[in-house]
Amino acid sequence: MKHLASHRRIASIVGFLILAAFTYAVYGTGLYQASSLSIVVTAILAIWVLGLTYEGVREWKFAYAADSVEQRWDLPTDILIVSSVFLGATVTYWISIDLGHGAVIASGLVGVFAAVLVKPYAVPAYCGAFVGMSSSALLDWPGLMLAGVIAGVVFVLGKHVFNGFGGKLGTIAFAGAVFAALITGSPLLSSPVPGWDVGRLLVMYCIFGAVLTFVISVWFGQGPVLASAIVALAAGVLLPSLHGVESGALLAIGVTSATYAGMSGTNRFEKAYWMVLAGLLCALIIMYTSPFMGGAGGKLGTTAFGAVIGIRGLIVIGARVQRLLGLRDPDDAVPES
Repeated sequence: MKHLASHRRIASIVGFLILAAFTYAVYGTGLYQASSLSIVVTAILAIWVLGLTYEGVREWKFAYAADSVEQRWDLPTDILIVSSVFLGATVTYWISIDLGHGAVIASGLVGVFAAVLVKPYAVPAYCGAFVGMSSSALLDWPGLMLAGVIAGVVFVLGKHVFNGFGGKLGTIAFAGAVFAALITGSPLLSSPVPGWDVGRLLVMYCIFGAVLTFVISVWFGQGPVLASAIVALAAGVLLPSLHGVESGALLAIGVTSATYAGMSGTNRFEKAYWMVLAGLLCALIIMYTSPFMGGAGGKLGTTAFGAVIGIRGLIVIGARVQRLLGLRDPDDAVPES
């Protein structure tokens, strides 16, 4: 039993380190880019990185102590998980690239069908859908399939850490896509930072997407996968028609990222209003990380992942400060879950 517990702990630690590293890579580049363009955005992102770091340390303690009997190995199930990620990736890529429907619509369709038809494996299949959102300019079919396998392995390694945080699936997918790009020697893509003419709309739509997804998932009990897929699919269909192809595509991408934040569980956020902040941060990170690590599926999820982790960390920091200052009843528990 001690031997198995040791392996479980190692797996959780490796999974934690991979997820944390890719999240910091996205937020670090966003903070770097913002520092030369906007003092206000720089300050906002710096505060969020503080919350991200604080919550990350708390999650690290959990990962290091990951020896619960509930965290047992189940090889047949893990193989099915990896297979589901791989299948979600390949089907999404096929719909997006080969059929020409684009990444947002493709991932939304796969998410809806997975949630309805293969509910027990809808989560890993939807994770694979994020891998399949990768650009064909970054990953060809062999590279995409490699990314799907890597993401499946990372999913298994990290299945006991950061649970309940929306965007985790995207971060797993992002790790798979970036690792595959590095292995195949494909350079990551870059695009300019959008102007605030479209940035204002991006903020509005991201907030709306995050809140609506949380409401559908939690209030209406439809679950995170179906809620995210429906909102993302609607955005992919409607926004290019409302705002033009170029601007509408960016706005649909923003809504899609925000839906991943809205997939967060009630063990992390009980109220939908926290998704307002998550949507805001998703919009800012999408804008200011445009020149970095483009084309890799899952970057949108990583954006959402960092947003909700940072919010959670700031909530806990705020509660502790209030108690120290006597503004909070000492008997009130500081949020720990």
